[in-house]
Amino acid sequence: MYLHHCVKILFNYIVYGSWWVALCAALLGLLTWFELTGAWWNAALFVFILGSTLVVYNLNMLSGLAELRRIGTHSERHHWCMNNELLMKATLAVGLILSTVSVSFLSSVVWLFMLPLAFVALAYTIPIVKRQTSKIRIREIGLWKIFIIAGVWSGMTVILPSVEYFGLDQLVEKLSWELAIERSIFILAITIPFDIRDLINDAKKSVRTIPSILGWKQSVVLAEVLLLAFVSFVGLRIGIHHPFFLGYLISSIIAMIVIAFSNPQRNDMYCSFWVEGTMIVQFVLVLVLSRQLF
Repeated sequence: MYLHHCVKILFNYIVYGSWWVALCAALLGLLTWFELTGAWWNAALFVFILGSTLVVYNLNMLSGLAELRRIGTHSERHHWCMNNELLMKATLAVGLILSTVSVSFLSSVVWLFMLPLAFVALAYTIPIVKRQTSKIRIREIGLWKIFIIAGVWSGMTVILPSVEYFGLDQLVEKLSWELAIERSIFILAITIPFDIRDLINDAKKSVRTIPSILGWKQSVVLAEVLLLAFVSFVGLRIGIHHPFFLGYLISSIIAMIVIAFSNPQRNDMYCSFWVEGTMIVQFVLVLVLSRQLF
């Protein structure tokens, strides 16, 4: 029983402390690197994306804790964050150290790309955007939230590796933009279940999302259509006989199955672990099925 309790505490920290989603982001970055170079490992890139994601996600939750305590919440994830605020601050500090140290091993031109992306990420987590007489986080601007998430994730996991590899030539590199479009579509699809989960809390804050307009069942259908579009774009880009395609296809089918079971009653762990875990599944399957991992 004691071991089970300790494992649960560690597991909750890994997931709700944003280590899991940070690993997902870092592996998607490596997947882009693999597409661009044929090599699946880049330590500096991996650590930088991991650390940066830890910073953004923990900062996002920390900045919203006061409001959560004021309006109340039934979310297991929110209660964990409110009870572990100090641990989240420590994790954020670890993320800062990881990203600060690792960025020195990346190309200097990366900074030109990082500044605008960092501003958007900051505006997403901290209320610095003025609306009427108050300031809000851009995640609270209704339907824009899901597209901002997709854009930031595409920037961090596709454009950043592309800038590291191509330098400023990335701006005219067709492959990187094709990958960015595909990644945005995939992230849009797997983000919809989070908006379905957050229907009640978003309603309290009068935040309009796709599920609040279409309904959660129609939103699930939309997510499945987006995943079909993602696979179609990949097939058009590389061809269905390419070694990478099978990995993308099977991982997308798995993601479709996971999303099909999304509903407003699903607990936080379903989205934060299983839905986000589809990114890791994609990384592993593409590498393994193309016989490049070992």
